[in-house]
Amino acid sequence: MARQKNAISSVQLTVSVTERVREHLDRMTETGMFGKNAAETANLLLIDSIREYIEKGSTFLDSKPEDQ
Repeated sequence: MARQKNAISSVQLTVSVTERVREHLDRMTETGMFGKNAAETANLLLIDSIREYIEKGSTFLDSKPEDQ
């Protein structure tokens, strides 16, 4: 079955990782508990990490940079 289109718009971001990190992402993907490929797994881990950061009470995202 085809995936539904994201309801939230997204932007593309390129991230370079070491071969070891790529291997970890591949192994995590193989478990079937994360994404369908290394990039999707990295995306899910990044989202989870940001959520955790916010839930811990970070105020970093509350303020906008001065140039915006």
